[in-house]
This record gives sequence, C-alpha cells and structure tokens, in this order.
Amino acid sequence: MFRYRWFLTILFLGILNLFGASSVIRAQASYSLSISKSVLADPGEVGVCLYFVLTTTDSMAGFDVSVKYNPELLTPTTAQPICRFQAFDYDLSSPGKVRITARRHVSDSTYLSPLSPGKDTLGCILINITSQDLLIDMETPVEFSEDPQTTDPDNRLITPDGGFIDEPELKLTNGSIFIRYPLYGDINDDGYPNTVADAIFFLNFLAGRQRLTPRQKANSDVNQDGVQASIADFIQLVKIITEN
Repeated sequence: MFRYRWFLTILFLGILNLFGASSVIRAQASYSLSISKSVLADPGEVGVCLYFVLTTTDSMAGFDVSVKYNPELLTPTTAQPICRFQAFDYDLSSPGKVRITARRHVSDSTYLSPLSPGKDTLGCILINITSQDLLIDMETPVEFSEDPQTTDPDNRLITPDGGFIDEPELKLTNGSIFIRYPLYGDINDDGYPNTVADAIFFLNFLAGRQRLTPRQKANSDVNQDGVQASIADFIQLVKIITEN
C-alpha cells in the first residue's frame, strides 16, 4: 500500500510538472523612458544636460518625446543624440516645450539595426539657467507632456516593424533641475563670503588671470541684479568689506 501511494504521488507530481512546463507564460515586455532628476545647477549656468534614458525588454527603432518646462527659469539651447540615429530632429520654437523625433533607420539610407533590449541613454537637452535671484533653493520640473490637439501620441517608442509603444504600456518618469541658491560674495567658493580673499580672487578674474566655475560665477552677483561677475559687483563687494 505504501509503495502504491508513493507511486501515485510521483505520477501526480510528474503530470503537474508536465502541464506546468507546457503552459509557461512569457514575461510581459516592459518599456520605460525617463528624464534625469534633481540635476544640480547654479543660477546663470549654461549647458546643463538633461538625459533621456530608455529601459526596455524589446528592440527599439526610434522615439518621439515632448516635454514641458518653466521658461522663466530654463532656456533650452539644443538637443543632441547620444545613441546613433540616422534622423534626429528637435523643435524649441514654443516657449516651455521641447519636441524630439529620432529614428535609427530612414528610407534610402544604409540600414542601421534597432537598439537592442536593455538600457540606453538616447540623447540630451542642453539648458541654460536663469541668472535672476530666486531667493531660495528651487527644484524645477521637466516633464513629459501630451498635447490633446495632436492626432498621434507625443511620447512613444518606435518598434522595428514600424509600430509604436505609448502610455500606459510605456512608463514615463519625469525629471527636474535643482537650482542652488548662491552664497553671494563668496567668489572663491571657500564657504566664507565677502572677504579680502574674495576681492583678490574677483580682481584676478576681471584682469583675465582667473576663471570662475558656475558656482563662483553665481556667487559673484554681489548686488543681485542678475548680471554676474560685473564691475558693479566688484565695487559692491569692496564696499561690503570696507564697511565691515
């Protein structure tokens, strides 16, 4: 009896394993497109990079994206591919919005294979930061946007067969730029503002003997008028030092 029960148990497990093996379900494909988040920047800084990163389990042949931003704080200057694309176009004509279209292969050109599954940095937007005094540290979003007036999805991936993947199958993750409040008067960026060392450092810059980092340049707007590293700022710095 014991052997009989043991035989039935083995037989039952074998049948379950057989049916289980024949009914394996493939893992569902995943698609994700994200923008760099909390990128550190200083007022007046130029060429801050925001990257687009693709993570997918399938091959991809291109993408379309549309993002929105605060035009009072940010000024995009260009968009550039990181991966190789045979066609890469961008539109900065509408304040507060950037559109990018990229294709790995276009007709009448040498064939360029699709991107393989995995993680790829597709491209970036270069952005200039306002030099105006923001009064505090500020994180400003750069977000995927969808125009209800357009017939096709504004944010989508292009598949090798010419189809496309969009929301909700495509997961979109927004980004942002964190603009640090300057320490005005700390020209040499040593943590101590309005010192003689700052004045000497500033004077060397004005004489062409010293360069300023983006942080030092932000700190140099001593009179906080939005014009950085000016003669007026140097005069204001000397005034503060002598009055102290």
